Amino acid sequence: MANENTEIVNGIEVDVDKAQRLIKKVIVKEKRNLSTKELGHGAMVDKIKKMIEEEVECY
Repeated sequence: MANENTEIVNGIEVDVDKAQRLIKKVIVKEKRNLSTKELGHGAMVDKIKKMIEEEVECY
């Protein structure tokens, strides 16, 4: 059931606000990691997956 902040993309209901918030968080995390080299590629992928899972659980 779509509301004003939800769009259907490829048959999947997407909360636009949550998607935008998540994209911003990922970009900030990636930018910070590029300058600090704190996390390797695999660790960064795991971190992004965890961020997505946390956002989905809140839904």
